[in-house]
Amino acid sequence: MRQINQVDLAPTVAKILGVKIPGMDGAPIEEVESWGCSKAIVLIVDSLGYDLYKFFQADLKNMASLASGGLLVRAKAAAIHTSPAIASILSGLLPEHHGIHNTEGAKASTLSSIPEIASFQGFKTAVIMEKGGAEVYEGLIDFVGKVSRDLDPREFDRETCRKSLEALAGRPELMISYFIGIDKAVHLGGGLEEMRSAAVCVDLCLGRIYAAAEVGTFFSVIGDHPVHAGSFKRQGGPCCVALVLGRK
Repeated sequence: MRQINQVDLAPTVAKILGVKIPGMDGAPIEEVESWGCSKAIVLIVDSLGYDLYKFFQADLKNMASLASGGLLVRAKAAAIHTSPAIASILSGLLPEHHGIHNTEGAKASTLSSIPEIASFQGFKTAVIMEKGGAEVYEGLIDFVGKVSRDLDPREFDRETCRKSLEALAGRPELMISYFIGIDKAVHLGGGLEEMRSAAVCVDLCLGRIYAAAEVGTFFSVIGDHPVHAGSFKRQGGPCCVALVLGRK
């Protein structure tokens, strides 16, 4: 397999759905094209670096199960901070081309990402993320789930899961959900056990979302950047995140 970058996910999802998005920096991941999926779910997990995923892999039963029937990829991160990384994941563009560096920049940008473009082309789409990021999509897509950043790490992710299940009841063709627990646990001074607890919570959420999804759904779980603090903080390159690809 070639070196996969975060910017390859958007063109992969676009090709699965049949959405036309010109001018992306990424390219579709060819290994998933034969899976016969017609819907897509993207779970973005803040701070799910590849090294961290491998360390906790034995505890992440649902991610491991998804990977066993699909792929686990060590994907190159397009950026080392959340806003530009998520913009790259959802637009297929490198930061120097999308120009988004923070939440305010995302709100001010005229760039359309894959949820908006899919919606414009008639696909039912949903985005669930922290309130500031979710507000970017208001009035542009079918379902916007806003989650308060004031919640503690696991409660934030449980609320994201709850809103994701609510969105799935409407049978969207594309759903993007953002989980922040691992990153919040780190920035609140937590150690390995707090990070493990947050990662397991995300894994349980994946299991519930997978159970609620329809057959023929493409699943991707992707980190935005490696951990910024603690024993897993990467001092130099390569900067890689976990990308788990599978299907139901």
